Amino acid sequence: MTLTKRTYKTTLVLDTRDQEKSPSELLEDVKTVLATLDANVTREEDLGKRDFVRVTDRNFTAGQYFELTIEAPTNFAQDVQEKFRLDKVVYRIIVQS
Repeated sequence: MTLTKRTYKTTLVLDTRDQEKSPSELLEDVKTVLATLDANVTREEDLGKRDFVRVTDRNFTAGQYFELTIEAPTNFAQDVQEKFRLDKVVYRIIVQS
C-alpha cells in the first residue's frame, strides 16, 4: 500500500531562550523529529528573528522564524501539531497545504 504524499508549507517559530544550541542546530533537531513522521524537507529558509505582533509573554517578545516546504502523508497536519504540543523549543507551528 502506498501512502499519498502532499506538499505542505510549514512555518516554525522557535523559542531560543535558555538554549545552548544555535537556531540552525535546533532546526536540525526538529527535522529529525519530522523524519519520524515520514516527512521529507525539500526546502528550508531562515527568516531570522522577528518581533511578535501580539506579545503573550513580556519576557518573550521575539522568535526565530523558519519556513519549510515538506512532502508528507495526508495526516501530517494533525500529527505534527500533536508531536510538538509539549516541545519547549517549538513555540508555534503553522501548516498550510
